[in-house]
Amino acid sequence: MQGAANDARTGLIWARKGRGRASRALRTLLLSAGSPAAVRTLSPEEAARISGEDLAVVAPLVAGDEGNEIGEDARRLEGSGARVVFLTDPEYPALLREIHDPPPVLFARGLALTEAPAIAVVGARRASRAGLEAARALATGLAEAGVNVVSGFARGVDAAAHRAALDAGGRTLAVLGCGVDVCYPPEQKSLFGTLLAAGAALSEFPMGTEPEPWNFPVRNRIIAGLARIVCVVEAAEKSGSLITARCAMGYGRDVAAVPGSILSPGTFGSNALLKDGAIFVRNADDLLQELPEEERRRLRRSVPERDARAIPDHLSPDAVALLAGLDADEPRDSDALLAATGLDAARFSAALLHLELEGLVTVLPGALFARARAKS
Repeated sequence: MQGAANDARTGLIWARKGRGRASRALRTLLLSAGSPAAVRTLSPEEAARISGEDLAVVAPLVAGDEGNEIGEDARRLEGSGARVVFLTDPEYPALLREIHDPPPVLFARGLALTEAPAIAVVGARRASRAGLEAARALATGLAEAGVNVVSGFARGVDAAAHRAALDAGGRTLAVLGCGVDVCYPPEQKSLFGTLLAAGAALSEFPMGTEPEPWNFPVRNRIIAGLARIVCVVEAAEKSGSLITARCAMGYGRDVAAVPGSILSPGTFGSNALLKDGAIFVRNADDLLQELPEEERRRLRRSVPERDARAIPDHLSPDAVALLAGLDADEPRDSDALLAATGLDAARFSAALLHLELEGLVTVLPGALFARARAKS
């Protein structure tokens, strides 16, 4: 018990002192020493040598001075029922550990973190009715399949996704831009309580941290790191959800988006993701189909495979003609396809965009086009 108490206090200290270069040092020290207790036994000189950081950076991490805030942090930790999760702990999410800048210390509340397949559903705070309905439909389908729905507990799309996952009897994980003992937005207190009873909340920020604007971009990298796929439901051109999408791309994770009206500024950002090659999402199955095979096998229900050879009924006649002219094994350029289909340049471009949005065409270097292959 004494060791656990010491670890908890260590986590509280590191959350306040381990920022920037100190955070990088902590990651190295934890992975090298294997546990917070082992890190505590290091001298400042040893810690500097192992981490490759300056003595001034690492000395506060192994010093005995706790600072005035730690007593209050400890009371908040105990009072909220939160726990400390270190980078080396078995509960620390494996996917998050894989990114290049995982937080060395997390604070968690609610149920134990699991290794269930995880997909993030994020989007606008001021979402349209269609955006909220899309978030609810996607989160419901994902939760029913056994996916852990990850989001940021913000107003709008995030809250709709959390609530729908819980209503479907699933698990959801909220990543906060404040201390894990702070409910923000405050009007979502009831949802927060329900989430903690059937899911979990995470934060890397010290206990009691208020929701400052600069916390949320930092928080977004954790959302991206926790999820196999980040799905942006609705986002304007400068939406914070696009930061999450960029983090996901940087971590080698898939990015998906729900199409929106070309006339609505609130969907300019999410539509731009689709233009840049994000996964086109119409329903939860479009996301489930993109999970690795080993994760699909762990779902509660089977997921129909996407058949790239099938021709959807809703394709336009021009798109059907273009699809018929595409071959999976022999890429063709636009001149060859124009000649084969008899389409003019404008109709060809519109048909090509239609097929790209449906995931039925692969665009290759050199302006070559091939029919998409069925997923194996």
